[in-house]
Amino acid sequence: MAKEKTTIVDDTSGENSDKILKKIAECFDKANDKTFSIIEDFISSGYIENLAKILIYLPEARRKSTLQKLPKEVQEKVSALLDSYSQKKNCDADVLSAVGFVLKKSGFYGAKAAGEVLGEKDALFMAMMRERAGSLFAENPLLSMNLEHHLTSMEILTQVDDRGVQKWLRDVSNDELAKALKDASIDVQDKVFRNMSHRAAAMLQEDMEYMGPVRKSDILESQKKVMAILKKLEEDGDIVISSEMIE
Repeated sequence: MAKEKTTIVDDTSGENSDKILKKIAECFDKANDKTFSIIEDFISSGYIENLAKILIYLPEARRKSTLQKLPKEVQEKVSALLDSYSQKKNCDADVLSAVGFVLKKSGFYGAKAAGEVLGEKDALFMAMMRERAGSLFAENPLLSMNLEHHLTSMEILTQVDDRGVQKWLRDVSNDELAKALKDASIDVQDKVFRNMSHRAAAMLQEDMEYMGPVRKSDILESQKKVMAILKKLEEDGDIVISSEMIE
């Protein structure tokens, strides 16, 4: 019996997309507010030079209100430094270093900060968040960079050596892999096929071609599962992902 050729049914647009965008905004805003609250708490405790740098990271309205919480003498010293830092931005290296130190000390950094936004969200949320993360950089550079680091996409496979890809393939279900590769780039597909036997690669390509109708949300869910396996192998030290992809 002839197999039905694949059709991708795009269920990521329209009303569903609008709901996810709203959810992204709500989750980011919540984590964003927590970031700024931690900074405000730290600022109220002292450290004049770092205070001035950290204040630059806050939006102008929060910067002014936080400055007013300081003792008058401290306010004057910090204000004088702020004037000299008038050209600095929240993404300048020394500002990011000062703010990063505070957030690391508080424990709200890296995976913890990214988890506030991402949590256990579904694959559609993850995919749309991946597209949106970069545009959030101006608002909160460190949170945005943490998100981008933890939103692993299929493209990262191109930064894994052949031995690492082969280890990953041993742990991945063929059914999930076939769906995950349906919407992957040619470079990613070639990387996978090159690291399989000719017979296994041919069977996988045939499964992809004759899979039948596949919803885009199902493809994204499979990508999320196979990338979680890759991330676990990296965390366990079984494979290495090139730093130029994740820094």
